[in-house]
Amino acid sequence: MPGDERRWPAGQCPVCLGWGPLTQYTCCAACSKWRRALPGQAPCLHCSRVTHVDRDGLCRPCLMTVRVEDPGWLANPRPGRPLQLGFLLPGLRLSRASSLTLPANCKDKQVPSGIAACRRVIQPRRPQLAQPVSPHLVDPAQGVLFDARRDWSFLNAGELDQLPALTPAASALVGELDRHARSCGMGTGPRNNATKTLRILLAWLGAGAPVHEADVRALSSRPSTATRRVLQFLDDRGMIIPDPDRQGTSVERTINQHIDALPDVIAGEVRQWVRVIRGQGRRAHQELPFSSVRSYLNCFHPVLAEWGQHVTSLREITRDDIQEALRQHPGARAHNLLPALRSLFRALKQEKIIFRDPTRGVTLPSMRRLPAPIPTDLLRGLIDRAGTPIAKVTVAMIAIHALGKKETASLLLEDLDLPRGQLAVRRPTGTHTVYLDELSRALMADWLRERHRCWPLTGNPHLLVTRHTAVDTAGPPIALTVLDAIFGELGLNPSQVRQDRILDEARHTADPVHLMRVFGLTAKPAMNYVQAAHPDRGPTVPR
Repeated sequence: MPGDERRWPAGQCPVCLGWGPLTQYTCCAACSKWRRALPGQAPCLHCSRVTHVDRDGLCRPCLMTVRVEDPGWLANPRPGRPLQLGFLLPGLRLSRASSLTLPANCKDKQVPSGIAACRRVIQPRRPQLAQPVSPHLVDPAQGVLFDARRDWSFLNAGELDQLPALTPAASALVGELDRHARSCGMGTGPRNNATKTLRILLAWLGAGAPVHEADVRALSSRPSTATRRVLQFLDDRGMIIPDPDRQGTSVERTINQHIDALPDVIAGEVRQWVRVIRGQGRRAHQELPFSSVRSYLNCFHPVLAEWGQHVTSLREITRDDIQEALRQHPGARAHNLLPALRSLFRALKQEKIIFRDPTRGVTLPSMRRLPAPIPTDLLRGLIDRAGTPIAKVTVAMIAIHALGKKETASLLLEDLDLPRGQLAVRRPTGTHTVYLDELSRALMADWLRERHRCWPLTGNPHLLVTRHTAVDTAGPPIALTVLDAIFGELGLNPSQVRQDRILDEARHTADPVHLMRVFGLTAKPAMNYVQAAHPDRGPTVPR
């Protein structure tokens, strides 16, 4: 066990008498959540204990007992009903929550003093006044005087029960979200968070007019909220007003944030570079995707930020500045930085923003990276050590069939032909067919059963899904961090495992064409693996 990891002791909760791990409050997780949601303390109307009570005036153990043994008590509270025995007799430990029925005509001297005291203070439940409808409901016919964003900080965990009453349309929408979440196989916790978030919105704003996206995202600062799922649910029904500050994809917003952090003049020059490589410059060029723009920007953004401290424009950058930047970023970082800077200054020279390209003629010594093998003890029992079905399938696809991390996450369910044992992998160079062995077919069948059991109605087209992507109406692939976490628990890296698999195959054959057919490689990577596996078989120098 790591030294920094804290493990709470296991035992019996003194509040609900349940067994399990105890939290920092020396009670179970459910009672801790009850305590955080209801911070105030008052006498319980059922057992008179001064503790955390709900809006009905009951503590959590009494609420559990009443719901199971006497549901009618909430409608007609009266003394002489079941009480929690564990709280009246200190030091008593039971296997489960037990109850003791008190006759209504018993005398105080015939029962323990704690029970008699509890029976004497039991009073009828305080009447709960019905909450009125919010006076701030948005009218569809009302115009907007000025743009403003709502602040939800006035709502804390204890005031959720004091929300205004829902209108019939809002109540129907909350019920529709709950049914939709259940049909998608969403868990109890995420489903409750989503319905709670939607109820907060509709209680104050109503369901008569669309809701601003910024107002929904402002709720993300509160604990236990599901703003992304609520946004998707409302957007599918045309009830979201998009936020103009969040237009475009997440990659575009990241690019704009990085550029805005630069000085004004340099930021304008970088924006001009973005327009050029996106095919909007003075000359026609092939349009690069925003993912390439972000990769280039991540490489030279720290260098531009450092230059911005002593220059006002990229026109002042000289060849010496380029070489100094490459000297400060040796090795692989320099080989990534030079092409990015070359793309930047070539675009600015094309647009006649600068007069000469300072990167022209700047070169770096060639650096060849050969794959290295992984020790055998780390690979022994790799699939057996993977815990879940999705982890076993992911490890098999990368460790046996040498699929890349991105293409593993992007596998589609329709590309799997399990009866024939084939899997089509879509690549820019074409479709590569993977022939599944018996182990891979068995692991794939186990994962399909698990996928159908957890999310039978999911519309995500990808083969691998998680509890987040399965209920996402956009149908995204799983995050690459999920694959990193799977291999991180095994002490490995997915890219290293893939390289080791190809390198192991290259040890058994010196034919690069075989590697190209089995793993779908191109000629140059196949030759690199063959040379790394057989260094003695280098190219022959002609006489």
